[in-house]
Formats: sequence, C-alpha cells, structure tokens
Amino acid sequence: MVGAGMVGVGLLASGCADPAGGAGAAGSAGGGTATLTYLNTLPIETLTYAPELVADTKGFFAAQHVKVDFQFVNGTPPAIAAVMSGRGQLTRAGDADIIKSIVTKGAKITNVGTVQKGGATIRIVSDTRSAVRKPADLRGKTIGESALGGTTEGLLTLLLSSAGMKLSDLHQQVVPLSAGTFSLVQKGRLDGFMPSLDTATALKAAHKDAVTFDLSKYIAAGSQAYITSPAQAGDPKTRDAIHRYLRAIKSAIQFIVADQKDGYAKTMKAIGTKYHVPAFDQPEVAKASLDGYVASWTYGGADGAVQTDHKRWKAVYGEMVKAGMVPGGKDPEQWVDDRMSPAS
Repeated sequence: MVGAGMVGVGLLASGCADPAGGAGAAGSAGGGTATLTYLNTLPIETLTYAPELVADTKGFFAAQHVKVDFQFVNGTPPAIAAVMSGRGQLTRAGDADIIKSIVTKGAKITNVGTVQKGGATIRIVSDTRSAVRKPADLRGKTIGESALGGTTEGLLTLLLSSAGMKLSDLHQQVVPLSAGTFSLVQKGRLDGFMPSLDTATALKAAHKDAVTFDLSKYIAAGSQAYITSPAQAGDPKTRDAIHRYLRAIKSAIQFIVADQKDGYAKTMKAIGTKYHVPAFDQPEVAKASLDGYVASWTYGGADGAVQTDHKRWKAVYGEMVKAGMVPGGKDPEQWVDDRMSPAS
C-alpha cells in the first residue's frame, strides 16, 4: 500500500509476456534494466492511475525491464518544474495545462503520449435545485474548484467561451473535491463543483438529486498526456526508459479492456493484492468509473492507446486561442514528440 506524502515505490519483477507486442526497448546499456521516476500529482491509489497499478501488479513494467519509482508531487506546476529540472523523468498533465505552460510561461516540456483521450474526465456535479446540464447554465453560478488558476479553471474558461461567456460570468470557490463537498451543493452554498470521474460516479449512485455534467461533449480540451522535458527526451537512456514505461501502460490498458466483459474482476483482484483503492469499496461504482476511463483510454481505438490524437491536440490550441488563454500563430505540433509512444 502506498502511504501519504512523498511516495517512492520501486516496481520490478522477472520478465513476462508483453501483450502490446514486439520486443522491449534496447535498454540504457544494450538490454539492461531501465529506471524511471514518475511524478504522480494525485494519490497513486486512484482509478485514474489504474493502468499504472495494473502495470505493476500484473508484471507489465517487469516485462519491459523498467524499474519505476512513483513520487507524489502536490500539483501540476511543481511536477512540471521537477521534470524540467530532471528530478523526475515523467509526469502527466491536462492538454490545456501543457499548452498554457509552454506558451505563456516558457516551460520546456513536451507531450510524449496521451493516455486519457477524448476530452475531460472531470465532471461538474450539481443538484436538481440548480442543475448544470449545459454551458449556458453556468451563468451566475458558484462553482467549487480545488484551486484557482489550475486545471479546473482552464476547463471552465473554455467551457464558458464555448457559450460566449467569460470566467467573470460565474463565481469561483476553492473547496475539497471529495464526495463530502456535495453537501455544500445540497445546502445551496455551492451550485456545483468539479470532482474526478470516480467521485462523480459515486455521487450519482448515492444521491438521486445529483446531476453530473460531461464537459467533453462541449470542448475538445481535457485529455491527459504524459510529459517530459526536451532535454530528457533527447537523452537516449531516458528516452528508452520512457518508451518502456509507455509500452507497459499500453499493455495494462489492453488487459483492463479485455477484463471489461467480466466486470473488471481480474483488474480489481490484481490491484487489490498490493494497493487499497477506495473506489473498490463500492464495486458497482468502481465498475461504472472504469467503464468511463476505458472509453477515455481507448478513444479512437484500443490499438492507438497512449498515442496522441494530433487533430484534437490542435483543436485544443484553437479553443484556447479563441478563449484568449494563449496567443495565436503557434504550431502546436512542435510540442509533441511521438518517438516514445508505442506503435499501433
């Protein structure tokens, strides 16, 4: 089980078959074990990291001969800073966060493979008293976010822009994104808040008055991509380690997809041998959440898992320009490096 705070988990076992197909990367010394520090910005024991947990417990990292050290970093900005400094080789961030960091802050990062595709898995949860079912419903509402200026604010900005509104057309409030925050919605202190897919799914199952709103029906932004620094991408040893990591993640996704027909029994059993994922305390909610994540991981086809959808990537940049979040005239293709993502 992973503890709270800074986490270090070494992951390696003897080799096993690679469902993604083909041989592993050559290795930093022609076939040895590669090492990689991954910076997770949420607790590792959450369903959004199910591919990582399966890659560990089912031996897919081992099959690629990559030793992974997970370290918790509180938030995307410090994770990006750590990757840029070389203190970590890989992290994950939202597409809009990545583009904004590069264009407005000069961040030296590059997208090396998109894991959650097809838009945001974050949801807006409201109740029937003041339901949010479309972007126009946000006008004048008070919406809870984990922090101002972060991922959720960026998605809100784009969502409002799609309906001809601005961020000033609603009220923002910083709140915990746990299920307990729904009580503030029920009491009228909030009109809605923006939790993860699994939290939103649990709330929908537990409360008849809960209304969940899927942002991806209105905006392209919200996909999650793995990022590293161009300097690390240019280093053969680091590039090899990242390639192995991403191949293992693709194998794990394929395993979870194959297990969908059996209600993810093998997935939950494997993860449960080492980790405690709170969502598993409610199996039906966990299954519904995994259905949503599977749809995201395999958007555009399971064979293309962990590959970047360049058309969508460019569409996100276009949305951001329209919303005034970044200046136009840039080529978003220059911020993607496909060399490390696994082939179809």
